[in-house]
Amino acid sequence: MVNVNNIGDPQIVNRGFLPLAIEAGIEGVISSLIPLATTKRELLIHLVGALTPTNPALAEALNTETLDAILNYMMSKTSTPVVYTANLPPQLDENGPASVVAARDGGEPTQVNVTFSDRPATYKYAIYLDMVLVKEGDLAGAGGFVNEALQEIAPDGKRHTIRVLFVSPDLAVTRFGPVASFA
Repeated sequence: MVNVNNIGDPQIVNRGFLPLAIEAGIEGVISSLIPLATTKRELLIHLVGALTPTNPALAEALNTETLDAILNYMMSKTSTPVVYTANLPPQLDENGPASVVAARDGGEPTQVNVTFSDRPATYKYAIYLDMVLVKEGDLAGAGGFVNEALQEIAPDGKRHTIRVLFVSPDLAVTRFGPVASFA
């Protein structure tokens, strides 16, 4: 049963709870459940529902305090896919890449190759697959373009979107470039 009403009721957990949850892949599950935004209560309900069939012990241990511990850990990393609304990075009045192209690799069907216009010199880039952050990087471009490979994207017969934006040294973000898609 999901305990969404335990605010103010201190929870006792195994000291290894957070590393075990991370090892079990909870970050990926959380990222997949937040395409744009949700409340913590809704996230907790959906997270328990998603984990119950595959990891019932972890699902049983989730409540508002343990979810806070996981989210705080995720948000402590510079390449976090999720943030609290109050911590959203500033939006720059700058465009992202002028061109974005995505296609499956002919020799490796679980690899998607993404090519996009290079970023300003000190910026990094962030690649979103179906509106979920999947990769940040700073590979050097060649000829004005960056070529990045996304691994382990299993073919499923569906159309998927790739979006790319740039991230300034102070973590402000540009607008997205054009939408690329692949099947």
